[in-house]
Amino acid sequence: METLHHFLLIFAGLAGSLAQECLDGKVFVFPSSSDNSYVLLKPALKQPLQRFTICLSFFTDLSNSFSLISVASREQDNEILLMKYPNEYETCVRGQCIRFNIPGNIYQTTSHWENACLTWEGMTGIIQLWIDSQPLPRKGIAKGLWIPNDVVAMLGQEQDSYGGSLDAGQCFIGEMAKVYMWDTVLPPEQLQRMRKDTVPPSLVDWTALDFEIKGYVVIEPALQ
Repeated sequence: METLHHFLLIFAGLAGSLAQECLDGKVFVFPSSSDNSYVLLKPALKQPLQRFTICLSFFTDLSNSFSLISVASREQDNEILLMKYPNEYETCVRGQCIRFNIPGNIYQTTSHWENACLTWEGMTGIIQLWIDSQPLPRKGIAKGLWIPNDVVAMLGQEQDSYGGSLDAGQCFIGEMAKVYMWDTVLPPEQLQRMRKDTVPPSLVDWTALDFEIKGYVVIEPALQ
């Protein structure tokens, strides 16, 4: 009973004061290393998630690994995870993780705005990662599973427990924008032109984002 009460307190604190704002033309700036600075999202899931697409853009000069988005439930801290390493990405669904190598024709040594889209289909387990509108070879994890609807998402940190256990060594430093999440797998033609076209309605929508800033994160006008 004490454990359940503890979870309920965490959930109430995480979801109690989200604000909705259009962030078109703006970015989140994560200025420095910390274990308490992030952007909290609460996707409006009415039922368990059997498939998804997540897209976001980021700009950083970090050379170490860092977390872009971490989605956790009471059951599993890695419901969804997208981490960037110097030459690869790590993706997790329902605690099962796999890595994607970054080909030389995609990876750039100079800092630039990078666009990442992650899709997963529960029935087949097929997971796709698109970097700057180019697909990497498809892989498979968490086949036949689904993600519960009591999740919280963090931008810029990795949750090692539901809503907590953050590590400054895994935090994101830089700028982040255009964060979207859908309860479907977007078709290739949509993923290829994500930067140019108006995106379809989504669970997490950058133009009407429900979020709460924790710690030192600043909203600034986009420079590009």
